[in-house]
Amino acid sequence: MPVPILKQSGVLIATIQAALTDHDLVQLKDDLAEKVGRFRAHGVVIDVTALDVMDSFATRTLRMIAETTRLRGAVTVIVGIQPDVAMAMVQLGLLLDGISTALDLEEGLELDLATEIGFSGSELTIVATAISEVARNIITYAVRGEIILSTLHQGGRRAIVVIARDSGPGIPDIEQAMRDGFSTGKSLGLGLPGSKRLMDEFEIVSEPGKGTIVTMKKWARSR
Repeated sequence: MPVPILKQSGVLIATIQAALTDHDLVQLKDDLAEKVGRFRAHGVVIDVTALDVMDSFATRTLRMIAETTRLRGAVTVIVGIQPDVAMAMVQLGLLLDGISTALDLEEGLELDLATEIGFSGSELTIVATAISEVARNIITYAVRGEIILSTLHQGGRRAIVVIARDSGPGIPDIEQAMRDGFSTGKSLGLGLPGSKRLMDEFEIVSEPGKGTIVTMKKWARSR
């Protein structure tokens, strides 16, 4: 069964919808290598959420895909590995060393965007952690909101910009909320203060009864 490959901006998204034969996996590798060049893609996201088994051939093929696309100028992110599958892979020694992974498609696209800017692996982890913390804040206090990611090019420098916006109850005392260890939701996470430390620029605007907007920036380091 051929794996559908969609193009979103400069990212190719391959969604595996059912168990694949060895031939199908090889075909996916070849298709992605060809499409990376044709569309000049900078990122590849492979969604394996539907797989309840990951054998040695599948793992080896995913590593080959990541290396092949890297040589073609694109970064590969594997998303959606199920908990039971992950545990079985570790027990069998089927590791994806050196390949970025993410919980779901949305997070995978975020990582690809950050990789395009030029972030290292450790910087990607920092950005993903900061995004997770502000997302946790929205879920805990506002229930609904949105997180918007974009890139910024300024004076030869590049940054990823994260805007987290909600229409929740707002923060009555921002200064107090930004103190380390303060939480009204008994959260054990880093919270807003942790996100501020992780990012290069951090701004929060909130009005009781009207919601909160958090804007964060992380600048790529010069290589």
